[in-house]
Amino acid sequence: METLKDCHFVPSHRCQTRRCSITVNDILRQTHWACLLLIFCIAASCTGADDREFLDDQANLLNKESGQRIITYHRALLTDFDIHCKLVTLARPSQDINGAAIELFDNLGASTGQARGLLFLVDPLGEQVRIEVGYDLEHIFPDAFVGHIERRQMVPFFQRGLVGAGIEATEELFITRIQRSSAGQPFDAAVELGAIGHYSGGGGARQQVVIGSEELANQPSTTDPDNYQPGASPEQSLAVYRQVLLDKVKDPNLPLYTPQTRKFLSAWVVTDAQQDNALRSLRDATIDQVLVSGSRAVIRFPLPHRTHPPYLLKNNGQGWEIDFATMNQVIRMNHRNMWHFTTQEHPYRFGFTDWNFDNHGFPVAEP
Repeated sequence: METLKDCHFVPSHRCQTRRCSITVNDILRQTHWACLLLIFCIAASCTGADDREFLDDQANLLNKESGQRIITYHRALLTDFDIHCKLVTLARPSQDINGAAIELFDNLGASTGQARGLLFLVDPLGEQVRIEVGYDLEHIFPDAFVGHIERRQMVPFFQRGLVGAGIEATEELFITRIQRSSAGQPFDAAVELGAIGHYSGGGGARQQVVIGSEELANQPSTTDPDNYQPGASPEQSLAVYRQVLLDKVKDPNLPLYTPQTRKFLSAWVVTDAQQDNALRSLRDATIDQVLVSGSRAVIRFPLPHRTHPPYLLKNNGQGWEIDFATMNQVIRMNHRNMWHFTTQEHPYRFGFTDWNFDNHGFPVAEP
C-alpha cells in the first residue's frame, strides 16, 4: 500500500505553461489531501475485497442492511469457530451448479488461513441452491444433515423471498450441530432429523427452489387447534408447546399463544428444522425456576445454560399463553446461539432481578 511518503504531487501542464501563483504551502496542502484521498480509496478497495470473502451477491438479492448482517455474522463465525462461511448468489443461471460450487469452494479459505469452509451457492434464475461442505467438516455436517437443513430450513425461507434471513437461520442450525459435536455428541440421524431425515449424495447437497414463489404466511393446522390449549400452570403450557413442536404444527392461531403472538407468527417463517431444533433444545433443558407476578410468568433455565432462552407467558384468565411476540422483541440470539436481552425495560423483568447482566444484555454470574 502506498504511504504518505510515497505520494508525489505532479503539477499540471497548465501550471507549467502559464503564470502560476501557487505557493509551497499550497503544494504541500494539495499533496496532503491527494495522499489522504489515495489512502482512503485503497482502504475502501481492501475493505470491499475483504467483504467479498464472506458475501458475493452478484444477483443483488440482498439489501444493504441484510448484506452487512451476513458479512458481520460470517466474520464472527470465522473468529469464534474457525469456519469460513460464504454466500454467493449468481447473476446468470448455472448449467452445473455442483461444478460451480466446487470451483468456488477451491478458493474458499485461501485468504483466511485455510479455515474450515462452508459455501452457500444460490442460483435464482436457475431455481436451485447448493451447500458445499469442506472435507474437514463432513464428519460434523454429513450429507444427511446438510440435505435435511436445505430442504427443511433454507428452502422455506427462500420460497418466501427471505434469502438473508434464510441464510442466518440455516447457519444457526449448523452452529448448533457443531456445538453438539464439541460437546462429544456425534451426529445421530434418528435423534437430530427424526423420521424425515434426507440423504443426499456428494459432499454437499443441491435443491430446487423458486425464490419468492410463496406468500409469507403459515398454513393453518390440519389438526384441531383445540388440542393445544394453554395450561393451568406455566410448566403445563410449556409441555403443550413441546407437543406442538413434536406434531410439527405451524398454525399461528393456536389458543396456546397470546393474541399478539398469533399476529406475529402469522408473518413469520416456521420450518420443520426449526421445530426439530427447538424440541431438542427443550428436551435437553432443565427448568431452573418459574417466577410469577400477577398475570405474567417467566420460565428460566440455569444461568450457565446460555443457549436456552427464557420463556415468557401471560395468563388470560383461561390459562397461561406463551408470549412469543414479546420474546421476539426483547430477546436475541448471537452467532454462538447464546441469548441476551435487547433491553431491560420490559414487563417480565421481575423474573430476573436476582441476575446480573452485562452492557450487551447477556446474563453473567455474580462477581
